[in-house]
Amino acid sequence: MRRTTLLRQWRLFLDQYAVGLMPVSGELPFAQDLDQQGAAGFDRVWEAQLTMRALPAMGLPGLTVTTQLIDDVPVGVQIVAAHYREDLCLLAGEAIEARGVPVAPVDPRV
Repeated sequence: MRRTTLLRQWRLFLDQYAVGLMPVSGELPFAQDLDQQGAAGFDRVWEAQLTMRALPAMGLPGLTVTTQLIDDVPVGVQIVAAHYREDLCLLAGEAIEARGVPVAPVDPRV
């Protein structure tokens, strides 16, 4: 019942706005393997990644785009659209990417 309520709220929002733009995570990128360093580390990652877990569970398409580098670590935004509107995510992502930091390989943080 909770999922249905949240999905209805998202549908109403996305009827009014073509896409939603939000942070990818509640925190900047974590140290590698933080989620494997005990319960506290796992809980921290789990909570910070709420939107990356919840939106797919509701079947909403999403896309993450890098917008800048912070301490040589890419950070960005997450774009979400209504069901079957992946095209809007890709169009918005293309526009954001054209104005952001070029994609470059990075070394994982340890």
